[in-house]
Amino acid sequence: MYAFYGSLRRGMMYYDVYKNGLEYQFSSKLSGFKLYALKDYPIAIKTNHIEDSITVEIFKIIDSQTEKDIHELELSVGYYYDEVTIKSITAGIYLFNHPENYPQVKSGDWVQFFGSR
Repeated sequence: MYAFYGSLRRGMMYYDVYKNGLEYQFSSKLSGFKLYALKDYPIAIKTNHIEDSITVEIFKIIDSQTEKDIHELELSVGYYYDEVTIKSITAGIYLFNHPENYPQVKSGDWVQFFGSR
């Protein structure tokens, strides 16, 4: 399982690229994280503060090549892999170490933010 918060969410650019290898499970709020905008891409930072949250969609990746391609893509642009627990499910997530000076997405919802730009 994977928790996607940005361009891999349904309706976004990379979802369209990989959707044949993805099986949507459910959406959720994930506490302890903040979301930032790096131009057209989001980055999430772990804060461990319960009042911070981001919107994620949980997916099962049903194709091993899709899983490999997404992993390589995310790591190649500076994300690191971590795991979170949501509703008793362990899910992989790709995070950044720090937000630099990028603007915060205060709603924590990339689809909402990106659609309103």
